Amino acid sequence: MDVKSDVVGQTTSFWCGVILTLLLSHKHIHLRWLKAHVGYLGNECVDQLAKGAITKGDPFLLPKPLSYLKAEIKSAALSIWQDNWDNGETGRSTHDIVPRVSNKPVGWNREEIMFVTGHGPFPSYLQSSNR
Repeated sequence: MDVKSDVVGQTTSFWCGVILTLLLSHKHIHLRWLKAHVGYLGNECVDQLAKGAITKGDPFLLPKPLSYLKAEIKSAALSIWQDNWDNGETGRSTHDIVPRVSNKPVGWNREEIMFVTGHGPFPSYLQSSNR
């Protein structure tokens, strides 16, 4: 018997249909433990296919989906940004209030942003920028 032509040629949906038909047509199903694979045709077929899969044929690589690559790039960019933010020389007072970088807005209004960053119509800022 050529296992490859009998089993591999059939689609998964075909076998699912066969199994479903069997399950629906029998009211009482008994499950038994089988000692090893020896002597049981179904197990022998599966065993032969598994051995063939690891010894024959060419290995192939599945490309990573675009969503995975985008997530990796975003994660790397956030990591670099966080490192720069943690080790930077400017914005330390803001860093004390917002220590973690994020692509999500903090939800502050204009006045709150000016107050936290110190960039606004404050005498100290106006003097330092000669305005």
